Amino acid sequence: MAKAPIQFRGFDESGQVRIYSHGILPHWRQTGCMYFVTFRLDDSIPAPVLQEIEYERKLWLKARGIDSDERNWKRCFAKLTRNDRRVYEQLVGRLINKSLDECHGACVLRNSAFGNPIAVALGHFHESRVLTGDFVVMPNHVHALLTPINGYELEHILHSIKSYTANIINQMRKSDGTFWQRESYDHIVRDAEQLVAFQQYIAANPAKANLNDGEYIVSSAEYKMDP
Repeated sequence: MAKAPIQFRGFDESGQVRIYSHGILPHWRQTGCMYFVTFRLDDSIPAPVLQEIEYERKLWLKARGIDSDERNWKRCFAKLTRNDRRVYEQLVGRLINKSLDECHGACVLRNSAFGNPIAVALGHFHESRVLTGDFVVMPNHVHALLTPINGYELEHILHSIKSYTANIINQMRKSDGTFWQRESYDHIVRDAEQLVAFQQYIAANPAKANLNDGEYIVSSAEYKMDP
């Protein structure tokens, strides 16, 4: 049965924002917003590429007087303007996505038997904990448009999806190793124009990575805008 159109509300510049940080990225939260989310397999970015990303990240922070090797660097980062913190987030996201599109690692999700549980998990809590919009399961990562609802937080939804799929896919593969990278990348969808851009990015991702039919799973959704 087709899903009903998903209500979309853009980011409210004057609304309350919660920002927390674990790992190297800030995570912005505003109740009722949609997020463009990326989570990736543990082996999806090779060590040399991670080193390059880390170099670019540290260089950006150093230009603003922040040494990310210091214990209190996140406290200093929090003092940057809201716009600077967004620019940093976009820089890291762009570098990560560029590497992901190159399909490094074992790319176990290229096998639809392993990709299907992720597609099922993304839809499992639809309309109870989250509104699941467009998504694509790529060989080594996932992009999805998600709107938490009913008091659920994005990080708890992602933890459930990642924990469940890691367990079931590791059982299928007879493996017990780390499956997902711990930190996910998420970005509040600011307005209708950006929503369309993310939809197009998700739809075009398989072709951009030169994938054949059967090497990915893509799903689209319809949206209705808040007046």
